[in-house]
Amino acid sequence: MRVHASFLIGDSEYSAFTIRTLAAFKGVRTNLEKPLVLWLTDLHLDRSSDTRKIGFYEEIRASTASVIVITGDISVARHLPLHLAELAAAASPRKVFFTLGNHDFFGSSIAKVEGVVAGVCRSQVNLQHLGHGEIIRLNSDTALVGHRGWGDGRMGWGARTFARNPDFAAIADFRGLSRGESFALLRKLGQESATYLRSVLPYALSCFEHVVVATHVPTFTQAAFYRRKPCDNLRQPFYSNLSAGGVILRIAQRFPKSKVTVLAGHTHCAAQFQALPNLALRVGGARPGFPGAQGLFEVSAAGLAQKSGSPVSRCSNRGGTQPPA
Repeated sequence: MRVHASFLIGDSEYSAFTIRTLAAFKGVRTNLEKPLVLWLTDLHLDRSSDTRKIGFYEEIRASTASVIVITGDISVARHLPLHLAELAAAASPRKVFFTLGNHDFFGSSIAKVEGVVAGVCRSQVNLQHLGHGEIIRLNSDTALVGHRGWGDGRMGWGARTFARNPDFAAIADFRGLSRGESFALLRKLGQESATYLRSVLPYALSCFEHVVVATHVPTFTQAAFYRRKPCDNLRQPFYSNLSAGGVILRIAQRFPKSKVTVLAGHTHCAAQFQALPNLALRVGGARPGFPGAQGLFEVSAAGLAQKSGSPVSRCSNRGGTQPPA
C-alpha cells in the first residue's frame, strides 16, 4: 500500500474517508495478501423459489471466499430486509459488501429503503452498505469502494426514447412526475454516483495500486447488452451511467500506473470492456429466479484473477420481455 502525505480531493461534502482493513471486521476469515472475492449481482431473490434460495445460500456457506461483494438488485423493497439478513447469515462470519440496484427500491422510495437498509446493517454486523465514505482495504495493494449508481438517461436517445422504464411506476420518487422531470431525476441520481466517486476514488488510488469499484449500472455502453447484442439507442438511456463512467475514466487517466476494475450488473448479460490499459469493466450475467455467483476472484495489484466459476452467460432480457432497467 502506498500513502501520499497530502492529496487534494476537491470540492465535496465527503471531506474525510475511512480506510478499513478486513482484519478490523471481527471474525472475518481471509488471507490478507490474497483474499478471494465472491462476486454476486442481480440476484432478484424475490423471484426465486425457497428451494433455489436455500441451495444458493448453501453455495455461499461452502465457498472459500474471504469476502462477498454484491452489485445490486438483491430483491424488492418489501423483501429486502429479510433477504439481506439471509445473505448475512449465509456468509457469516465473512463480510458482505453491497450496493443497491434500482429494483431494490421497487414498491417504496429511495429515502425509505436507504433508511431501512441502514437499520439492517446495524443489526447484522457483517453487512456493509457501500457508498458512505468507506475505503475497504482488501490487501496491501487493493481496495474496494462502491456506490449504487443509476441509469442516468444521458446516452442513446435520452429523453426521446420510447422504451419503457419500470422505475417510473415502481419507485415512489418517480410517481407523478412528467417525462421530463423523470429524466431530470435519472440524471440527478447518476450525478450523485459521479460526485461520490470523484471524491473517494482519487484518494483510494493515492493509497492503493488497484481499486475495485462496485456499482449497479454499467459505466460504459460498450459493455451494456440487450438480447445478447450491444444496446441500441432506444435502451441506452436506462442501461448505462455516463455520469459515473466519465468521472472514472478521467480519474483513471490521472493514475496511469494504478488499476481500476469496475464491477456492475443491471443488464443481466455478462460482458467485459477494457476502457483504458488500466481501466476494466466487468458486467455480470443473471437469470432472475435462479440466483448464482459470477465467480470467485483473487485480488492483487495486477487486477482480478478468476479462480473458479464462470459468469452467467445467459441473458434473461430476451424473447420480448421488458428490459431490466
